[in-house]
Amino acid sequence: MRRRTYKQSIPTQNLDSFLDILTNTVGVLMFVGLFVSVVAVQSATIVRTPLVSDSDKSPQFFEVRGNKVIPLDHATVNREFTDFSNSLPSCNEPELPLDLDIYSYQYYQQQLQEYRNCLAHKIAQVKNFRVQTSHYQVRINLNSSLGLIYEPLSNESGESIQELAQVSSEFHSLLKTWNPQTDYLAFIVRPDSFAAFRRAREIAWQKGFDVGWEPMQQDVPIEFSSQGRAVGVQ
Repeated sequence: MRRRTYKQSIPTQNLDSFLDILTNTVGVLMFVGLFVSVVAVQSATIVRTPLVSDSDKSPQFFEVRGNKVIPLDHATVNREFTDFSNSLPSCNEPELPLDLDIYSYQYYQQQLQEYRNCLAHKIAQVKNFRVQTSHYQVRINLNSSLGLIYEPLSNESGESIQELAQVSSEFHSLLKTWNPQTDYLAFIVRPDSFAAFRRAREIAWQKGFDVGWEPMQQDVPIEFSSQGRAVGVQ
């Protein structure tokens, strides 16, 4: 008697949910891709002001607000941000198997869920990133640019025109730690603070430093974009 043969069939699967998962991850991947550009892109956007020239020296940033000079301490922020970015988990997206059966599909779904969990954890870490310097709290702008926003800790921060002239001032102490041959001073100047800026610039020139500056509206937050920030030397 001829044996009856049965054709083995793979249970049909509704792939709609699977496609939804892939679709939903696109937005997350775009976010992560933009975030990675914050770390990867090192070139700077030069803000042009009258009689400006490019410089190969390293900028040391200050904000001049309320007629006071405030160091941004951008070097510390960069160091903390680099350490933070290096500590983020690596989320490896699984590849869809070429020979898709019920078992490989289930395993792929498991890997895909682990990948999504990894991305969610990474995004949460980015949202919670904070660096605090002596005068600012720095966070990542998640709204659009993914730049680093500097938020003042106090409106009383900084040194006045009279304090700048003192040899024991923070401004003088910082100048002693930098080299005029390799560093220059870059000031972000608010409309109410040109007198303090001119005094700080005079002191910097006396110490042999090049100086650049960028005017900024009173209430606009200081933000270093993913392309960095540099102020040309005047």
